[in-house]
Amino acid sequence: MNRNIRSETVEFIVRAAEDLVLAGKERNIVRVPANNLYSCLMQKTQRFSSLFRHYSKHHGLPRDSLEFIFTDQLDPDGSPESVFLQKNDIILVRHRPPTSSIARPLVNDDEYFSRMKELLASGENSDVVIEVGTEGASFPAHRSILSARCEFFRAMLRPGAMKESTAGVVRITNHSAEMVSKMLEFIYTNRVSDLHKLGHQQLIELLTLAEQYLLVSLRCACEAAAQELVNLQNIGKFLVAAENHNANYLKESCLQFFVEYRHEILQDDAFREEVESCPSIAFQLLKVLAQKMPVVPVAPVAVCSTTSTESSKRRRLCMPSDEEEVSREWT
Repeated sequence: MNRNIRSETVEFIVRAAEDLVLAGKERNIVRVPANNLYSCLMQKTQRFSSLFRHYSKHHGLPRDSLEFIFTDQLDPDGSPESVFLQKNDIILVRHRPPTSSIARPLVNDDEYFSRMKELLASGENSDVVIEVGTEGASFPAHRSILSARCEFFRAMLRPGAMKESTAGVVRITNHSAEMVSKMLEFIYTNRVSDLHKLGHQQLIELLTLAEQYLLVSLRCACEAAAQELVNLQNIGKFLVAAENHNANYLKESCLQFFVEYRHEILQDDAFREEVESCPSIAFQLLKVLAQKMPVVPVAPVAVCSTTSTESSKRRRLCMPSDEEEVSREWT
């Protein structure tokens, strides 16, 4: 009986890491001198809150003025078992540090993003121009920012690397000025302020730009926004875009949506045409459908067969005997 009780308890020591003082306005009283040792016995699953309550009451100290340390500060809801406390281990007790009444200054990034967006809009101190298609739109920009944020522009604008570096003009074709401006906003501020307001065609175009200009973070942001817009009408477009631009998260989301609503989606002629334009998608659709289809056991087919013994008997019945054969020859 005693052996079982001992196996469920643990003996340890609480040592004062400093003088534990009961402080007052007129005088201070040292209740526990530094390095004082206090032996304790607890159940392994007992909460430390009982230790805190007992120790402070026994030594005449406010409970909230103390903190107890093992490897880390002990949680009142923890237990000896939860912190792997062993026999003769030492727990330190000390005064809880006073909390500062001075509010810590908050670091706000909003001003940085706002200033960077203003810099892009103003074009102040720009040294390169980005021209878009045939719309006549152009965006003054800064080589250092483009190069620091985008590997594509870093390679393009390296001194002597390409004609864009010398001319200071980058031409982007086959994309709208609106989406190019969104891409530049992301390069400058690491965000697109109205990304959640874009439609599926705009998101696909921005996703295409992100993949073309090696902006992985922008591609991920577009995938997350697009995943919220997937529906019966645009799933084909999103699937093809995801396949063509390495948007695996978006593709998996679309495949899950397809499995759930496959009966309605397969009735859509536009969806079938979009899938036909990207054969690799068709294979993946078949694959996910096959994984979801239940396995139907095939019933064994009954095969009529005869044993060798039965067959030989049948042959013997059909063949004439030797005597019959001889008599036929002589008649």
